Amino acid sequence: MMALLRSLPALLLLASPALSAAAPEQGRKDFVQLCAPCHGPGGKGDGPQAAHLARKPSDLTEVTRKYGQFPEQKVFETIAGLDMPDGHGSREMPIWGDVFVTEEVGKSTKVEDAMKASDDASRRIAGLVTYVRSIQAP
Repeated sequence: MMALLRSLPALLLLASPALSAAAPEQGRKDFVQLCAPCHGPGGKGDGPQAAHLARKPSDLTEVTRKYGQFPEQKVFETIAGLDMPDGHGSREMPIWGDVFVTEEVGKSTKVEDAMKASDDASRRIAGLVTYVRSIQAP
C-alpha cells in the first residue's frame, strides 16, 4: 500500500484532465482555507503567514502575465507537488496532492480506496487551478 501511495503523484498527473470538470466553489473554499494564509485572500502573496516564510509567496494574480497565457498544467503540477523547486532546494509550500490523498484514503489499505483518493485529490487540485485562473489580473 505504501508503494501505491508513493506513486500517487504520478497518478495525479494522469488525472489532471479533471481540470475541465473542476468545481469552482470547492476551489474557492480550498483557496481561502489552504492558500490564503500565505498567498493572501486576493492571491497577491500578502497573507498573514507570508512574513514567516523564507521566500515571499508568489503573486498568483500575475501568473498569466508572467507566462503569456495561463499555464494550467504547470499550476496543477505546482499545487500537486509534481514540480521541483529551483535548484532542488526545500519547498515551503505544502504538497497538496499528498495532503488531499492522505485525507481521503485515511487508514485504508485497499487499492481501490487509494485510486479513489487520487481522483478526489485531482478534482480538488483542479478546482484550485480553476480558482487561480479566475483571479488573474486583466
